Amino acid sequence: MVSLPSPDHDWQGFDAALTQLETSVEMLRQRFERVRELQAQQAQVEEQLKVPGLSAEDLRQLQERLQDLELQLESHLFDWRSLREPFWQAVRFGGLGILLGWILHAIANR
Repeated sequence: MVSLPSPDHDWQGFDAALTQLETSVEMLRQRFERVRELQAQQAQVEEQLKVPGLSAEDLRQLQERLQDLELQLESHLFDWRSLREPFWQAVRFGGLGILLGWILHAIANR
């Protein structure tokens, strides 16, 4: 007789996956909002740079602020954790390709 898995076990896994998904979506939403805020600040600084008659000191400060905002934007848009999976895929399949190449080379040289 085949025993069926308990319904509670299936729902626990689903509930955990759903909770993880909700957390990921919330983190993504926060990153998105931060990027929007930074882009708005960047646009404001760019508009301030267009104002005629800025002193050299004001111009320098605005350019530094603009560079800082661009750096923050780049850091929010690029996440090292997002490269973890592609990196290990490349290592795995690249290593497998090299190993397979060596085997084929050894067979071909017999």
